[in-house]
Amino acid sequence: MQGLAEYIMRGRRQATLVVGLSVAIPLLFWFGAVVLALVILRRGLSEGAPVVIWGGLPALAWAMLGDPTPLLLVLGTALLASLLRERNDWSLVVLAAAPLGLIYALILLAMLHEPMVVLANELQGMMPKVLGELGKDLSEADMARLQSLMLPILAGLTGAVHALLTLASLILARAWQARLFNPGGFREEFHQLRLKPWMAVSLLLLVFVAPQFGDMAVVAPVSTVPLLLAGLALIHGIVGIKQLSLAWLIAMYVALLFASQAAVPLIMLLAFIDSLFDFRSRLKPENGLGGDDESNGQG
Repeated sequence: MQGLAEYIMRGRRQATLVVGLSVAIPLLFWFGAVVLALVILRRGLSEGAPVVIWGGLPALAWAMLGDPTPLLLVLGTALLASLLRERNDWSLVVLAAAPLGLIYALILLAMLHEPMVVLANELQGMMPKVLGELGKDLSEADMARLQSLMLPILAGLTGAVHALLTLASLILARAWQARLFNPGGFREEFHQLRLKPWMAVSLLLLVFVAPQFGDMAVVAPVSTVPLLLAGLALIHGIVGIKQLSLAWLIAMYVALLFASQAAVPLIMLLAFIDSLFDFRSRLKPENGLGGDDESNGQG
């Protein structure tokens, strides 16, 4: 990785080549987004803009062929990387992922409208079976209303997944930057990620209120993204402060994978409560946290 990073940082041409090749190869576009974010975090948007333009051409080609994901991920990661470099505030970055996810959702709904409608109709047909006995207690009007929310919720979920992929690419780039130029810096930075109270309250309100307004339901899934990331950072931070076994983190991600319906709301709730009470400041580190972080890795 050291050699690849040195090659990428040698100049725009080298960075553009790596980004372009990565984006052109199916299922490797995420690595192109990581490399692009690394360039912006290290050198700034002025250095990264030409890489976005020329390295992103294969992503534009994929979009013209009907797959907008590489283009959305490249552009979104570049945007968030620029914000992180300028403001050095992870809470602001993860909050920005919510409106970014909304933009993703609207673009994907426009470009993939027919497949989404087909999938939404299939899910609507499954609702009575999924709801079971609970569905029998719903009136026809309530059932119709739930079914009408299926398409905007599905679009919102798609946008939320893309927003999470964008944040994951940025996190990998930041971790790569720290490993190369500031060992241990990202660990402390991520462990300290915490939403401000007004952020958490606003997001939680959107999660519950948006579905009450028909098509505005698309906002609810993307509003969960910052809360989920903040909750993951909280758990990582507590495990680090108390020097707990890695098994705790493994168990959390296994729960997210196999029991997401219960794990995701719980993690979001923890993030919301933490925004009000700041659990990590109340915990005494065993031997202290990691070393100081160099905000933009410049040196």
